[in-house]
Formats: sequence, C-alpha cells, structure tokens
Amino acid sequence: MILTKEQEDALSGRRGPAAQWALETLCRLGEVHNSRVMVPVRSVHIPDWYANRSSEAWEHLLSSGAAVPTTANPGGPLRGLAAERARQLERLRPTRVYTCTCAPYLAGNHPPAGAAVAWGGRAAGAFANSVLGARSAAETFESAAASAIVAVTPERGPLIDERRQPTVAVTVSHTIANDHSLLGWLISCLAPGEVPLICGVAPDHDEVKRLAFSINRQGSMPLFRLSRGAPPPGLDGVDVPVSVWEDALRSHDGDVDLVIMGCPHLSEQDINRWGRLSKGRRMPEVEAWFFTSRLCADKCPATASVLRSRGKLFVDMCPLTLLDELRSRSVACDSCGLAECLRRNGVKARYAPSDELRSILAPGRPATASVQ
Repeated sequence: MILTKEQEDALSGRRGPAAQWALETLCRLGEVHNSRVMVPVRSVHIPDWYANRSSEAWEHLLSSGAAVPTTANPGGPLRGLAAERARQLERLRPTRVYTCTCAPYLAGNHPPAGAAVAWGGRAAGAFANSVLGARSAAETFESAAASAIVAVTPERGPLIDERRQPTVAVTVSHTIANDHSLLGWLISCLAPGEVPLICGVAPDHDEVKRLAFSINRQGSMPLFRLSRGAPPPGLDGVDVPVSVWEDALRSHDGDVDLVIMGCPHLSEQDINRWGRLSKGRRMPEVEAWFFTSRLCADKCPATASVLRSRGKLFVDMCPLTLLDELRSRSVACDSCGLAECLRRNGVKARYAPSDELRSILAPGRPATASVQ
C-alpha cells in the first residue's frame, strides 16, 4: 500500500502505541483486499460490542480518543468504569465519542453525501451507503475502532466508485411490497452479494431503515438502490413473486408472549406513531419491549411515556444483549433480521408484519384523543 508520511510515522510507532496498533490493523485489512491507499473518513460507527469485546481495541481507543465523530452500537464496554473513562475523554478531547445506537444517523452522526466513512453494523452500513449516499465498506469491531483512532480506512468495496453500480434489477410490483423489512430479507435470499436496484418501491425514512437492516442481514449486501420506475434496459432482473412472499409469512405463524419493537432503533417518528396509536386503547395481552436511543426518547417524552406504560422502553440498548432473558420467551418482532439473529442464538422468534403488530399492541378502539 502507498502510505502518507503521517501514516508511515504512525505505523513505525512515532505517533504512539494506539496509532501504531490502528495502522497495523488497517494495513492487514488492506492487504487482504489488495487496497492501494488509505482513504480519509469523516466519521466512524463501531459494531458488535455485544458479541466482540476486544479489550485491546477498546483500551487503545480510550487512551487516544477518537480523531473523528464516532458512534457505537449498543452493548459492550460502555458501562461502569469504562463509561466513566469515556466521559472523561469527552471532556478532554475535541471530538466526542457518542453512543449507543444502531441508527447513528438519528443521533448526530450524519455524514454528507459522497463522504467516505467507516461504518460497521449491518443496519448502519447499508443505510449510509444506500440512503445517505456516503461510502462505507464493511467494518469489524477492530477495524472501526482503528479507523476512529487514525481517521482512515483501506480503499475497498463500496468505497470504490466502480463497485457502487447496480448489478441486478429487482422488480416489486404487487401491493405487499409495502412490507419493506420482509422485502429486504427476501432480496437478500434471492440475490445475495449483488448490488440490487429495487424498482417499484418508495419507502419513507423509517421503512427504508428497516429495509437496510434486512437486506444486509448477513453483511453481504451493504449497498442497494431504489427506483420508483421500471428497471433500465440491459440490467439482469430478479422478480419477487407473490408466492415466495406468502410462503415467507406463512412460515412465521405461532403464538407469542413478547413483542419486540425497534431493530433498528425506533426513531422519534416511530415513537410518536406507536405512542399515538396506543394512547387510550386496551392494554396488550402480551408483553411489549421497545428499543430506541436516549436522544430519540428524550425528543418525544409524551409518546415515549405511553410506550413505557404499555411495556418496557429500553434506551441505548439492543435486544441481542438480553439473550439470556429471551431464551425462555416466544417472541414476535418488527424485523426479519432480528428474528433470524434471535433464532440463531436459541430464541423462539418470528417476524410479525405491521398489521399484526398493530392488532397486538393497540387492541380495541381508543377511549381518549390521541397525543398531539
């Protein structure tokens, strides 16, 4: 790889042990991908703290601080003493380390279109590439922490313009295309590893958030495109037939005793929508857990209070950090990707479409006016 003088100094240890570790980590990653250069990044999002607590990476990040705005998925080291050390760094360093959400673009980490970033996490990375128009390759816990320290990442994957072009057109013409979480899950099954141009859909901001997580559930589809029109000529096509869709829903039948909402995290609009829908209705017969960031919950206290009254509202947390509690439950959730992750970890879980979730969480007619 071609390194700058500053990067060579870091690699040799002249900028301290944290920067040396970071450049060594990123150079190894660059060798795997035959990268030519390091690309400067505008921000970082660190994934997988709930499953991969690399003490070396964490200690180096704490000792040096982050060189660019950095967010992190929920879970992991930011608790207890580590949380206090992070707060100390925030007072001492010009660039804060923000936590903890799988939707960092809802919590202040919002790069401009075209910017190179180092965003890990299946939901965050796909959203950055496909919706925000930023450029990010897949990142692990260690590579993202290293990028936060030295503000670069190896040039590879979707960071390269030629690799951002659609490779297959996905035609979605039937009305059930409005179920964007299921749509993403099915596309990931039908065209793995492709850059799909999804034609005939127009999801809103919150629906495309759910689409991004489901389509990149295995980390192999970090980039997709959306088009309301017909696919362009010359691009191979994949149709999502109604029969496949119906089979997927049919396989998810079954009673539940817990509903999980918020994977990816509920936005302010999500909280308002579900809070207003639930206001004044009968209590659900099953327990409900809602997951969001503290920032989003604080923005809408009235509707967040409604959700708390109808179950539990978890802030800055992820359902996957509560696996021990979930293994004794029968779970329905608003995310195909989460349902699959839970099943892989021994939890009885299934996806529930929005109509079913409304009937479970907001039964009966409202007795009072909705929250304004």
